[in-house]
Amino acid sequence: MKENLDYSLFSTLIQAVGIMLVAGLLLPMTRALPALFLRYWTCGWVSLTIALFALFISFRCDPGYRELFLICYCLAEYLFGFLLWAGCREAVTGQILLRAHFTILIPPAVFGILAPLALHDLHHLFPFHSVVVGFLFLFALLSLTRIPKHAYTPTTGLWLLRGSLTGLTLLFFHYSLVTWFLVYVRPDLQFDYMAFSSLYDVLLETGLAFGMVIWTTDRLRGELAEKNAQLAAAAAELAVAARSDSLTGLLNRRALDDHLNDPSVEYSPGGVAVLDMNDLKWLNDKHGHTPGDVALQLIARSLRVHFRVTDPIYRIGGDEFVIVMPGCTESDLAARLTQIDLALAGQRIPGVPDVIDIGIAWGVTPYTSRSELRDAIRKADLAMYECKRERKKRSRMHATHDNLPDSMGGL
Repeated sequence: MKENLDYSLFSTLIQAVGIMLVAGLLLPMTRALPALFLRYWTCGWVSLTIALFALFISFRCDPGYRELFLICYCLAEYLFGFLLWAGCREAVTGQILLRAHFTILIPPAVFGILAPLALHDLHHLFPFHSVVVGFLFLFALLSLTRIPKHAYTPTTGLWLLRGSLTGLTLLFFHYSLVTWFLVYVRPDLQFDYMAFSSLYDVLLETGLAFGMVIWTTDRLRGELAEKNAQLAAAAAELAVAARSDSLTGLLNRRALDDHLNDPSVEYSPGGVAVLDMNDLKWLNDKHGHTPGDVALQLIARSLRVHFRVTDPIYRIGGDEFVIVMPGCTESDLAARLTQIDLALAGQRIPGVPDVIDIGIAWGVTPYTSRSELRDAIRKADLAMYECKRERKKRSRMHATHDNLPDSMGGL
């Protein structure tokens, strides 16, 4: 009996030191990683360390103080099981501990205080204590049954956690049955393998600790990868936004410059057009900038309707647009712009009382390779200004003709 007591003292001390090292391993992780479940688990391991040292002291102290340390052992071990459940639950659902959850500890706490006072020693206490601890392990295991599937869902750590909790649950229920039989039914009988119970405990608890570490690192690594993917997607969206015109949704001048400077962007031979809205300044001065913005949006919408999705369309200035149409003849491009000009006639714009024609002027130039695009855009721009001058000249001639007296108009 003396040898068994000495071995129990030694194995309990080894177990306490091992659990203290586990707590020391998890404690720095709680400072580096903002995971609440990891804090619950770390506090739980600290509580278990306190429980085991209290048990060790109960073997060595005077009988008058033994119940006090056994009470400390029971309460600290129940707190470990509770925090283990809380950490598993928070890791799965994200739900933190509330004040109401601590009422779960009331029944085991009452038992942990009264049972040592009534039974006086660990041998008579342990069969009932093991049942309470086994149920706490079972609750922690059940909290891991429904893991939401994410790209970062841990696998190795999760299965190590589940396996260790399953082993601990079965082990403590087994302890309850065997020790009850040995203490209350056959006190004369002794099972030698039960002398190594602390070794079984520390092996499974070490597996549990490693499962926690692997779970935490896998999960946080996966969450970091998901965050990086989100940041990459956001950066891509910002890059698209930086090359898009906020008013019309078309590509902007920066996108045109990038495409012209990027050798990987291929343009088969075709035509390029430069388009400009007539009288935008007059519209803004007379009716405000909102009608002018609406007119530009109507031009952009018409360009999308009359050109292919693959044709790059750029708004490069206040009222100036560039359209690149690979595989298209100069006449086909001019015909599409004529259709757009007709489609923009007779528009109703909010803030403008009368129906107005949104006039446009354009220039078209063919190109045979991407190296000719800059020069083609310059030539199309010159042709557009020539078209604008011709249209203004005809507009003045029509206005002069309309203002002539009837007798002169008939000459």
